[in-house]
Amino acid sequence: MTLAERYNAEAQRLIPHYAESLAVDPSIDSAGHIDEIVFRRSEYLGGMAIAILALIEQQD
Repeated sequence: MTLAERYNAEAQRLIPHYAESLAVDPSIDSAGHIDEIVFRRSEYLGGMAIAILALIEQQD
């Protein structure tokens, strides 16, 4: 499972009403790339993305 697949699943679980806005291409396997994509959409969403990625990192 790629990082983006895990990220998209966590976004859906934690913040379902923003999951579509936070979603990225499931083939991505780089936290920096995910952050860059979402941050370009909005700083607010970028902050959420960083928090989701941090939660995933803690799970590992």
